[in-house]
Amino acid sequence: MKFWKSTKTQRNTEELLKEVNNSKPEELENLLQKIEKKINQSEDKNADLLTAKTIITSRLASIRNKNV
Repeated sequence: MKFWKSTKTQRNTEELLKEVNNSKPEELENLLQKIEKKINQSEDKNADLLTAKTIITSRLASIRNKNV
């Protein structure tokens, strides 16, 4: 059992979440497509990718809700 993430995985996760949080609204659709592609290509479930997808989806829904 692993009780901690490797430093490489942790660094990739931090970079991914920073990219999600710092991206402009116009970039979210493209970033979401890239993340969905990575999720589909991965053999196992990557919780970090799923978290990033959830964050982006929530931000997009919030933006669309404001424009209504």
